[in-house]
Amino acid sequence: MQNVIDPSVDHAGRAARSPAQVLEFPGLFRRHVAMGSTLFQPGEPRQLYRIESGAICHYVQSVEGPYEIIEFAFPGDIIGLGRLAKHVTTAKAMVETSVSVITDADLDRALTNDNRLFFRDAEASEREFDYLKNRSLNASRRPPLQRVANFLLAIVRINASEGRALLFVTDDVSSGYVAEQLQMSIDALAFALLKLRDIGVVDVVDSGLRILDIAALETVAANA
Repeated sequence: MQNVIDPSVDHAGRAARSPAQVLEFPGLFRRHVAMGSTLFQPGEPRQLYRIESGAICHYVQSVEGPYEIIEFAFPGDIIGLGRLAKHVTTAKAMVETSVSVITDADLDRALTNDNRLFFRDAEASEREFDYLKNRSLNASRRPPLQRVANFLLAIVRINASEGRALLFVTDDVSSGYVAEQLQMSIDALAFALLKLRDIGVVDVVDSGLRILDIAALETVAANA
């Protein structure tokens, strides 16, 4: 007998919340998603949705190819979380599904009433950072200077999305952990940072690095 996912129960066995149990967002645009159809996928402009009926499988595909399930979303859940301008994950309808399009302001209001949503939102930001790092660095194929430049750009994008100082990177960028993530020695990392300083892209300050020229950094990242 074929297994059928019951949209009234979430992936942890809990009863799904009904729309009546969550905040109401009047006047929102409704969208129907046929079973097996994609609600959003990587590269599409980011949009927030609340599930009104049905069920959504939310997953991410790594650069190596395997799929990883992030969550199953049911009525009352908000998906499409993140800070980047475009989605980096995929959401697909498991059954006939209806969603509402909501705004960032709606999300902010919901966050004040839902601790679980708060943690899911934080996890989405972490997932975006990993996506940017893995996609941009592609460490086994790019020279060290290009890997470092792409890493710094990823930091800048995350800073911008989270409202932190856009052009400042803390001093742990020169640590062994970062070198390991970039698949290079600490000496190679230090040399790349010095090269970026010498060409006027970054400056070393007391507690880290300051990005002086984002356009030049993007050029190095693409062409080093």
